[in-house]
Amino acid sequence: MLQKFYLIITFTILLTLMALRPGSVSAQDFGECQKIVKDLLPVFNRAFEENNPALLREESYQRGIRNLQAAYALYHKEAFQATDSAQRMNNEAVILALSGNYQKALHIMEELDLSAQDAQLHYNRGLFGLLSGKFDQARNDFNESPGGAEATLNTLVTFGKQKKYNEAVSFASTNSARGTGGKWNYNLGLLHKFLGQNEEAVDEITTAIRQKDEMAYRLQRGDILMHTGSEKKAVKDFEKVSKTHPKAQIRYANALLSLNQFGAAKAVFQTYLESDDRTFRGDAYLGIAHASYGLHQISEAQRFYKLASTIKRETPALQAGIGNTHLAKREYQTAFTLFDRVIKKDSTYLPAYLGRAISYYGQKKYDLALKDFKKAEKALDENNRFFADLFVSKAFSEYYLKRSPEAQEDFLKAIKLDGTRYEALAGISGIMIDQKRYSEAGQYLAKALQYEQGYDLMWSNYGSLLMHFDMYKKGYKVFQKAVSLNPSNVNAQNGWGVVLLENDQLDKAMTLYDSLVREKPELPFLHNNRGIVQAYIGNRHSQKHQVNEANARYDGSYEDFKKAMDVAPARKFYNVNQGNVYRYQEKFDEAKLSYQTYQDKSALNNTAVMYAGQQRLKEAKYYLGVALQIDSLHRVFQYNMTILAKGKQQEMMRLVASSDENSPFSDIGIKYSRDGFVTIYLYDYEYDVLSFPGRHYMPLPVAEYKEDYFIPEYDFKLVAYEKKKGDTTKKKRVHYHSQKVKLPGSRGKSGTKCPILF
Repeated sequence: MLQKFYLIITFTILLTLMALRPGSVSAQDFGECQKIVKDLLPVFNRAFEENNPALLREESYQRGIRNLQAAYALYHKEAFQATDSAQRMNNEAVILALSGNYQKALHIMEELDLSAQDAQLHYNRGLFGLLSGKFDQARNDFNESPGGAEATLNTLVTFGKQKKYNEAVSFASTNSARGTGGKWNYNLGLLHKFLGQNEEAVDEITTAIRQKDEMAYRLQRGDILMHTGSEKKAVKDFEKVSKTHPKAQIRYANALLSLNQFGAAKAVFQTYLESDDRTFRGDAYLGIAHASYGLHQISEAQRFYKLASTIKRETPALQAGIGNTHLAKREYQTAFTLFDRVIKKDSTYLPAYLGRAISYYGQKKYDLALKDFKKAEKALDENNRFFADLFVSKAFSEYYLKRSPEAQEDFLKAIKLDGTRYEALAGISGIMIDQKRYSEAGQYLAKALQYEQGYDLMWSNYGSLLMHFDMYKKGYKVFQKAVSLNPSNVNAQNGWGVVLLENDQLDKAMTLYDSLVREKPELPFLHNNRGIVQAYIGNRHSQKHQVNEANARYDGSYEDFKKAMDVAPARKFYNVNQGNVYRYQEKFDEAKLSYQTYQDKSALNNTAVMYAGQQRLKEAKYYLGVALQIDSLHRVFQYNMTILAKGKQQEMMRLVASSDENSPFSDIGIKYSRDGFVTIYLYDYEYDVLSFPGRHYMPLPVAEYKEDYFIPEYDFKLVAYEKKKGDTTKKKRVHYHSQKVKLPGSRGKSGTKCPILF
């Protein structure tokens, strides 16, 4: 039995030695090398597919490279022969390429004469050329390769990387590589993008996604959609891959910003910051700052802009964002410095021109503001409601520089974007006033006052428009509101004085004008209107037969009108009012001359009334007829003509007084009439030029990514050494040392005594 045991042991040892023969070892090691390369290639290709070289620095990949090097070293040691030099150089180049040393890999293969070599070596060398930027050389090698979809795909990539886009498209029209997991269509889409054919680009990349839904395809299609204004579709692409790829997560959040979904964007950025990835922390800080600005959280925005500045120094989007927060606080000089700095570094960054334009506008440098608006006109989106303030600021700059047509056009654009933009509505009212289109001005201003009721100048202007149409009862509340908002508003106080007079509060009106004239004696309209008040008070005294008091008021009225004409001789209509005083004083020649100085329809009416008082009815009818020819719908003229025709002015005087604000005349006009006719006085008032502090909300400088790269297919292959024809390995002689085995009962005899086998 012992002898049988020793035979089994010996046989086992022999089998082991046979398994360790060189030929068997090399075959096993080459298979291991192939397996390792097969495991490394997907990671290697993914680094290029996702434009993420960091994948090649990960420990798992580097460990695979070390294992490959060790396995190949063992294989080479056991199996290499002198005739295997080409295979050896190819395999070493493959390992170098997988290790990231592309230039050295190509250099090794360039030393080879591949004319008589396997076509696979040509293909591998083409891949090394593609990695090293030797695109013409790579293309030649691909032509010598076995062909197939991968070689066709990589040939297309060489054209693309050389920016030979038309040649690439031409090549693609006669070739196909449909079995490459969508890479062929993706690269075609990228070519169309570079050629400005965005619709075709989206179609090709969509085809690629149908074949294989890769992150790179989604991001590229999303980027194109963002660039072409299809943000909603882009959001869907980015969202699809945002949960698994941080890069896509950042794209997704920025796309939400472009849709003004600030709360949702902020949440996505914050989710990213809670992750372990640190690659895009600067982008996330910047995105949260933008989102906070969009939510009007200016202090929060500034805090995150500051955080972003520690990582993303001096980027245009960052500097413009910080500038926007200063504009929101109307810190125009600080904002100007930031925008100007951006423009000096990047003269193509249009959001900075818009920001600087607003900075100039805030500093009342309207001509410079318009120059910057002109430079950035391509960035002014007439369909984005968040641009309303930009159009308002541009329009006011034009308005203040007397460019009314351009201003009106921009005000209308702002209103189209935001119908509640009261600044634009009020701005157009100012243009309408300048053009004496008072009815339209009133409509715009009334609408503006629906959305902003705290600006006294808007109320006083609206009140003045109501006075223009003799709507004194409605104007009473309007001027009351204006004065309550700002008692120092002279135009509001002036209008208040007029409506007090028309409300038969003559004494209050007189007291008010006395005060105003003392404070502002240089303003002619205050003297004119006080003169009208004094004239009415004079009529009131006259009705009570208080002759002296009446004459004193008429004299005071005359002096007021004279003072007004001395200060503002161009305002000829003051003569109409002064003519009325001459008429009361029975200075008819002077009255006639005054009326003729300003021969408008009001002067004609008053001339007719003067002749009627003198019983010169023919002349009275003539002048009143001319007035009616000018304005046949003027109800005061119609009334006076009726009274004149019937000769019953005294009776009618007591019958026609009406509290209806649509009456052809005011109560005061008939109440204090000395002859039953309505005498027209011309009030004077001025409109304020409106200005607004600005609700500056700037378009966010949303990040636009330009991550454009072609995706090849790197499918390197190791080439096995030739099989050996015979076992040429020099066998080593194994020397065994004799061992003395002391058997029981041998009594010190040496040697080994084998048992007898039966």
